Amino acid sequence: MRVLILLVLCLSPQHCRSFSASVADRKRKLQPGNRHGPFRIDWSFFPNHVPSVNLLWNQTSWKNYLRIHQSVGKRKSFRRIFQIALTLSSEILRPLVCNFVKGPRLAASDWDAFWSRRIRGKTSNAQRVAQGFQQLGPTFVKLGQAMATRPDILNVQLANELANLQDNMTTFDNRVAKRIIRRDLAALTKDKSKRYAGNTWDSTTLESFMGSLSAKPVAAASIAQVYKGTLPGYGDVAVKVQRPRIRKKVELDATLFHSAATWMESLKWPSGTPMHGERLVGSMKIVSTVDEFTTRVFEEMDFEREAKNIELFGRLYSHKRGSSKSAKVVVPEVFPELSGRRVLVMEWIEGKKLTNICDSCEEREEVVKENLVLVKKSIEFTLSQLIDTGILHADPHAGNLLKVPLPGGKVELGYLDYGLISNISQRVRDGIVCAVVQLVFARNIEAVADLLVDLEMIPEERMMNPIERKELVDALKQSFDDILLWPKDENGRSTAVPKVRFENLISSLTSLISVFEFTVPPYFLNNARALATLEGMALKLDPDFNILRVIYPYSINRLMRNPSVGRLAEEQFLEICRSPDTKLFDLNRSMMLLNDWALLTGYRKRKVFWDLATSAGGRRVSRRIIREWYLKRVRRVRQWYYKLFPHKRITQSLQENLALSR
Repeated sequence: MRVLILLVLCLSPQHCRSFSASVADRKRKLQPGNRHGPFRIDWSFFPNHVPSVNLLWNQTSWKNYLRIHQSVGKRKSFRRIFQIALTLSSEILRPLVCNFVKGPRLAASDWDAFWSRRIRGKTSNAQRVAQGFQQLGPTFVKLGQAMATRPDILNVQLANELANLQDNMTTFDNRVAKRIIRRDLAALTKDKSKRYAGNTWDSTTLESFMGSLSAKPVAAASIAQVYKGTLPGYGDVAVKVQRPRIRKKVELDATLFHSAATWMESLKWPSGTPMHGERLVGSMKIVSTVDEFTTRVFEEMDFEREAKNIELFGRLYSHKRGSSKSAKVVVPEVFPELSGRRVLVMEWIEGKKLTNICDSCEEREEVVKENLVLVKKSIEFTLSQLIDTGILHADPHAGNLLKVPLPGGKVELGYLDYGLISNISQRVRDGIVCAVVQLVFARNIEAVADLLVDLEMIPEERMMNPIERKELVDALKQSFDDILLWPKDENGRSTAVPKVRFENLISSLTSLISVFEFTVPPYFLNNARALATLEGMALKLDPDFNILRVIYPYSINRLMRNPSVGRLAEEQFLEICRSPDTKLFDLNRSMMLLNDWALLTGYRKRKVFWDLATSAGGRRVSRRIIREWYLKRVRRVRQWYYKLFPHKRITQSLQENLALSR
């Protein structure tokens, strides 16, 4: 109701007249030389007749409203606000309330029956919410996709419907799409030197290519839809075309989101409350989070950037031309010569989405094993990106992963959609490895808390205060009790490997945000979601699967080999292998790490140690282990010798005492 009152007041004749009065001033600010930044925001005030509302919604809060001065004017902004408010109230807010309401008058099922059957036919509340996000455009679709990763907050049905927004969007007009493709590619025919894969691009090639495009799109997402075509002289290609007029809509939404976030951060607790004068949202950085979100939406709309991302990803990980030795996947070949701002042309990859790999699991046992191997490889490849190279596919949901058949009967993992590529620093990668080993092997929560600074999850100054540090350690202990499920017996393993409860992971960590200035980086959210999805697929194929049994030995490998020769990894390894009693390097603890590495990977301990000793970064660790092993054997021989000849030990002790007295 307050939103509707706000909109009525904003669109009242008195306020609309103020729009016309400021048109000249707005035009003056938009003149060359006076142009502000893309998200320049000024404050304006509502008319004096805006009523004050008690508690948080007081008159000052209403007055702190934002006016937009850039490419979108006031009329467009308020028209968009009105559209968002109508869609939110009719399609999203009411169904969401119905999903949460469980009272004595109407149960959730009764609400669902009322909204679905009497008014909406056969459409459920969750479907209405997903449709509402589709109506509001790509920014809200991306928001819905982010919400789909939180089934702990939303119910499972709603999370599943929002997850369908990843690749089950409604298509736009084929004629419009092909007109955009023709217009962008026709401009390239003017350049006589334009070539692709050794072939000349001219008007004849263009007409042949346009005639080969599929009648309907083969896939549709929030930003673009994809057609299949045949490129003369090359073969089948995928043509990705951007939805028309979405950039202006995203620009407007980004400005409104930034404005709303700024207003929310300005809210204070009212007088008469224990927290009077403090920020309502605490230490949460809403503006920076919103800006990060909208920036990523803009990056996904930049197809020229995506073409460069594909080339970079291919140089690293392609099974044909990649330089990475740890992981290989199928990466499509891109044609930057035929790609532009709105159209992207790349190699067509024939495969089956990993979301459907369980369809034939009941038919043949070998198919189950093959699919399980592929899912495990997907997990290992995600870890390789996250830990080894730091060049990370930032949107690795199951719809972007393919099971690709190769010549010779082999299958390989394929990746799609390269709009978002993250670059993770060496410090963060080392911090991830150290945190996993400290948590699983040493169970040292204090060390994990200290590593949060290296993981860029908490400011360093918060850890300098001993009281705040102790509170954080206690909160982390409680969080890890909710996240990790420790087994009673690990069948002779030196270290028990817990199971990760992904349904509690994000909720437990985000509960720390408002208290400790805790930050959950995008790379963590995206890959936690991807690993949770992959573990769910693996559990369908193998009910005993534990994803941490893949992550933990991978982290031990990376920590002990230390290929980057990072100082953090070396210090943490010595800390982990230090004896709690003597505070010296303990050979037994290092051998326990090697034992876990060997048992969980299925290799013999000799091979694991040989791989460690022959790696560039692992030589220092292997030399230390060999030296400690040698000294331990020397001590044993000496003890045995003195046991046989006790008088020798007495003589040596007398000589040592005499030397000290001198």
